[in-house]
Amino acid sequence: MSLRGLINSRILFSVIIISMFGSVLTIWQARQSVEREVNSSFNLALQMMDLGFSHLSRTSMTEYEWLQQISAIQHTRHLHISIFNEEGEEVEWFVPDSIEDERPPEWFVRAVKTTYPSANYDIRLADGRLKQIIVRADPLDEIVETWEESVAYFWSVMTMIGVIFLAINIVFNSMLQAVRSIVVGLRRVESGQYGRKLPPFKISEFDAIATEINHLSDALKLAKDNNQALARHTMQIQESERRNLSRELHDEMGQSLTAVKAMSTAIRQPGADVAKISESIADICNHLAGVVRSMMRTLHPLSLADLGLGATLSDLINEWRRRYPDLVIKLDYDERLDQVAHELAIHVYRIAQECLTNVVRHANATEVTLVIRQEGEHTSPRVVMRIRDNGQGGESSGHGFGVLAMRERVENMGGRFRFESEAGKGVCVSAWMPIIEKSDNE
Repeated sequence: MSLRGLINSRILFSVIIISMFGSVLTIWQARQSVEREVNSSFNLALQMMDLGFSHLSRTSMTEYEWLQQISAIQHTRHLHISIFNEEGEEVEWFVPDSIEDERPPEWFVRAVKTTYPSANYDIRLADGRLKQIIVRADPLDEIVETWEESVAYFWSVMTMIGVIFLAINIVFNSMLQAVRSIVVGLRRVESGQYGRKLPPFKISEFDAIATEINHLSDALKLAKDNNQALARHTMQIQESERRNLSRELHDEMGQSLTAVKAMSTAIRQPGADVAKISESIADICNHLAGVVRSMMRTLHPLSLADLGLGATLSDLINEWRRRYPDLVIKLDYDERLDQVAHELAIHVYRIAQECLTNVVRHANATEVTLVIRQEGEHTSPRVVMRIRDNGQGGESSGHGFGVLAMRERVENMGGRFRFESEAGKGVCVSAWMPIIEKSDNE
């Protein structure tokens, strides 16, 4: 069910309940009001008749006199007067004006009407005859007035409910228009159209939602742009690595193999210095082994699966110490991390490798410290990395491709990444990732 249908059905249900309760209350109040009014009028009429007849009771009444007495109360409301004639038949003496055209519905009359009093009077005339008068309470005209008041009250309530219903629907029309605009905006975000923003709304709650959606669009657009730039940069790195690999294979491997082939040919010549040629071949082979190890370390550290994360990190740091002896590199490593899965270990290794590369290229630092430990053993075990240098800092905003790549690695593993750079205080990279234990086939 739509929101409009739900609200309208709730309003209709509430109107029905209120109408039923109001009808019952109105009928009960009308019943009490009619009964009080009729009894009051009837008692007043009886008092008038008692006063008049008691005044005339000291002498015998002529027919003219008692007719005058009865005529005095004929206009009293809510009364029905009849007499018995000489034949003993009851005859209506004073009949109220007909109200049949205005008579309320029979169900209302039955609901409001109750038992009403009556009184008999015996009058002896001067000629000795005895007349009997019957006075009964007649609530019909009071019921008619109550019905008219109830109908007027009902239609006033219905008019008020109609106005309220119309006002609510007008408000909900504006609200639903805002909801439709927000839904359209969300669909644009879903389809990747992040440039079109939602307009401001007059309703503060919807305006807050639209503002958050616009912020979400900006964040998604930034993430999309970063991912595209990172993907392009990754492809460029791949092509660069392939180019470098091809060049090294051509320059190092090709030339060395050509030299070995030439020496193997020369060693077969008469008078060749076999020992010297053999030593040269061995030197070439050692050089090729170093080149191959460097290429393998660049492509993928095979020692990670054989020796573990700790040994691989130590080998990486030793290599950087050999290449940059003026840079002091400190490693604080938790040996429990040797049991993590290869998927997590390679991310830790690559982040450490990227941080050391950035330190050498940009930091102008003399010291770098790598702290790689396991925390939260009993709650949520995670590997925590803190890599800090004492370089110049302050030049990078953390949006470079290397930092983006590290952030992408950490967040893809369900972790958190933070990059801090302050001028004169170096750079600090902090990251944590949930622990993934080694599987049986690793």
